[in-house]
Amino acid sequence: MPQEFADAHYGEVTMATQQLPRNEIDSLTADPRNGTFSSAQWLLYFQDNKKSRADIKFTNDISVPFSMRAPLIRSLQRFQIGETGEGKHLRKYARMTKDPTYEECIDLFIKEEQYHALVLAQIIQSMDGTLLSWHWTDLAFIVLRRMLGLKTEIFILLIAEIIGKCFYNACANKLDDPRLRDAFALIVLDEIGHLEFHCDFLREQMKGYPKGITQVCYFFWSILFLTACFVFMADHKRALEALTVRPRDFLEDCSRSFRRAAMKADMVPYVQTQLP
Repeated sequence: MPQEFADAHYGEVTMATQQLPRNEIDSLTADPRNGTFSSAQWLLYFQDNKKSRADIKFTNDISVPFSMRAPLIRSLQRFQIGETGEGKHLRKYARMTKDPTYEECIDLFIKEEQYHALVLAQIIQSMDGTLLSWHWTDLAFIVLRRMLGLKTEIFILLIAEIIGKCFYNACANKLDDPRLRDAFALIVLDEIGHLEFHCDFLREQMKGYPKGITQVCYFFWSILFLTACFVFMADHKRALEALTVRPRDFLEDCSRSFRRAAMKADMVPYVQTQLP
């Protein structure tokens, strides 16, 4: 996935990603109203992503100012525990689609998230931090995701992916250590792919619903998203301050990504122009 592709989509990925090759998928840059969801194409994407994945190793000599370490560790601990899940319920819901190829995609998606957990664990431990065994925010997302079914799981998952992507991107842009910048940039690129994948699937799933139902779903999805953002900003205030990211700017960044995700999922009218 070249740098210009990432910039065209989100205008937010650090220049460090120039050294992190990714395959471009034609469907990602297309108007979401064209074509149908292809689990076979997405399987090729995930398989290629796995083959081209960089091997990231950290030692204790990473350069992070002492004043930033405690708040950064505290936030990354919460993300790390959220990325470690086995995805049992998501796998179960995927089996209900009767699409073995989609099941393979979900399996590779979960493994990418678990890889992110390993990278985050290395970063935390290289700063002399410890890993959490649980956190209430992770438990809350798990409960919400399991409430109804696959579509609900994806809706909630997208909220977590958007917030995580925006935070990782802030880390990639604000931290000075080049290894950390590259590691977070790689995770951001993966998360962009995850957002596209889930939105592509949601668009296909929501095709048969009346417009009124779609609008109601979008309304409640938006309320839940904004609630999650405000909870996150309150819980991760110290980390955002350490990264010199204003809460208002972070909220705007998340909101732009949410709007794009909603357009990709065909939940709101598509705008054929790049958003600011």
